[in-house]
Amino acid sequence: LNTIVLGAELLSAGDPASHARTLARIGAAARRAARLAADLLDFTQARLGGGLRTQPVAIDVHAVVAEVVDELRLAWPGRTFVYGERGAGVVRADPTRVAQVVANLGNNACAHGAADHAVVVDSAVSAAGWTLEVKNRGKPIPADLLPHIFEPFRRGDDAPAGARSVGLGLYIVDQIARA
Repeated sequence: LNTIVLGAELLSAGDPASHARTLARIGAAARRAARLAADLLDFTQARLGGGLRTQPVAIDVHAVVAEVVDELRLAWPGRTFVYGERGAGVVRADPTRVAQVVANLGNNACAHGAADHAVVVDSAVSAAGWTLEVKNRGKPIPADLLPHIFEPFRRGDDAPAGARSVGLGLYIVDQIARA
């Protein structure tokens, strides 16, 4: 929020040369603030409201996943994403929640994975259902943390400097999968 406020003040000062960079920073900060607020609301709903709600409809799940992968490419310039899909893409799912799962897993893969390796996202539809895999290279999750990664407020210690997270992303992924 501080970035948004300071960026707005800079823009009002009228320095056109810095506008594009300032607007990009405002946009990134606003997205982070919105993501944090949404995560905290989802956490509250999951804990106090009996789980997250979903509104399943017939969707082309591959189209939803591909769109989020494109958004991740914009959010993580310099990172490589490889997307693959298998099977017919129509399933019953909540498109907003599917997008949230892909975004949370993709952001997590970028924050904790090796920057010189691609993040691989695979979506597959079969008679058994829909699966999503998000893979990255990097240091393995420590054995003592592995049983707890889907608990709220758990996070790894290997996030890059400046990365901010309250540790709700994987918890929310888990809650959406359960819903």
